Amino acid sequence: MELAEAFISFICLVSLIVILLEARRSGGLQRPLPVALWALSLVLLAMFALLRVLVNLDAWSDARILMGILGVGNFLFGSALLVRWLAWTTRNRRGGGERSG
Repeated sequence: MELAEAFISFICLVSLIVILLEARRSGGLQRPLPVALWALSLVLLAMFALLRVLVNLDAWSDARILMGILGVGNFLFGSALLVRWLAWTTRNRRGGGERSG
C-alpha cells in the first residue's frame, strides 16, 4: 500500500512538471486564475494528506508514515512550482522580462 501512495504522488508531480514545461514552451497558459486554483487545491490536498498521517500516526508503520510525508512534500512542491510560474508570467506580462546572464 505504501508503494501505491508514493507512486500516485510521484506521477502527479511529474505530470505537473511536464505540463508547466510544455506551457512555458508554447507561450504559457493564458489565464492565471485556473493555475491559482490548481495551486490552492494542491495545498489543500497536502493539508489533507498531512492530517491523514497525523490521525493514523499510531496505527501506520514507519514506512507508510514516510510515504505519506513524501506525498505531502510532493503536493507542496507542485504548489510552489505553480506559484513560481504565476509570479514569472505576471512579471513578464508587466514588462519585467527575463533575467540575462
